[in-house]
Amino acid sequence: MWYYSHYKGLKGMYTQLPESPVRKVYKCRHCGDVSIKFYDPKQDRVYTAEEWEVIMTDGRQALDKALRIVREDPKFFS
Repeated sequence: MWYYSHYKGLKGMYTQLPESPVRKVYKCRHCGDVSIKFYDPKQDRVYTAEEWEVIMTDGRQALDKALRIVREDPKFFS
């Protein structure tokens, strides 16, 4: 996950994600902020639309990298 400073903008990736699984993801129709609710309420967070886009882009890149082996050689998992 990324963290955000109002003074400097996007900073960098968190090294550790919350231990609690995600319960719900909400997106505000008015402002575009994304609210993540975890099973442990202490971990609940709200991300701006810009922060969420960076998180989703990085997640897609990580998933593509992880699935590259299967795409290149599907028999690897047969």
